[in-house]
Amino acid sequence: MTAGDNVGSLHQKGREGTKAFSALIDSKPELFRSTPFMPVLGNHDREIRSRGPKPPPEAVYDVEAVAYREFFALPGNEWNWALAFRDFDARFIALDLEHTSDMGTTWQTGHPFDAASAQLAWYRQQMEPPHPGHTITIQNERNATMRGQLKGEWGRLFQQGSAVITGFGYFAERAMVDGFPYYNTTLKGDGDRYPDPKSAFFASENSYLLLTFKPKSPMRIEIKSLAGKLLDAQSYPAR
Repeated sequence: MTAGDNVGSLHQKGREGTKAFSALIDSKPELFRSTPFMPVLGNHDREIRSRGPKPPPEAVYDVEAVAYREFFALPGNEWNWALAFRDFDARFIALDLEHTSDMGTTWQTGHPFDAASAQLAWYRQQMEPPHPGHTITIQNERNATMRGQLKGEWGRLFQQGSAVITGFGYFAERAMVDGFPYYNTTLKGDGDRYPDPKSAFFASENSYLLLTFKPKSPMRIEIKSLAGKLLDAQSYPAR
């Protein structure tokens, strides 16, 4: 699974629209033939024009993510989705959250997330009442930003689950809020550092998260470098 920004844009010459996703899959044919791939949306996955220094007259991003939804076969309405592995008490919820400060401008990236939004209503339905086992939410906005939205309502719903994973920054991070874990993951870890105020582990490393589940057992989340080094490891009991 990813936490968004699977491709650089949908307007690079020769990689317009679905061609960008085709190039991604074609880059590692053996991997994608053998491994199910569940992407989550980031802003770059629907960038149809260059962003530029200020909002232009026309939309920069395709909010409906037409090319992404046309190319990938995902559950539900595809721009957000839920997937459960019941034998392992594991459930994943994918949200469409990124660049939330641009909402209402021609830089708007994703679907609304306000109090009256369909996305919030859908997520509330997924999280209330809390499900037994492990529920992991995946999104693309900065965790500290998103959990404070709507006077903390998004954070309250996040913490009805087991963990939140984002692909917001180019770094590896685990933050802890009242014992609840928030992760940032990226394969490219050499970018600017924007640590969470509640950061408990932080590294500028090319890395990924490995989640391990066993029935009726704690969930283990490891942050591992692409070279295979274990950077951080935590276990979380099932609800």
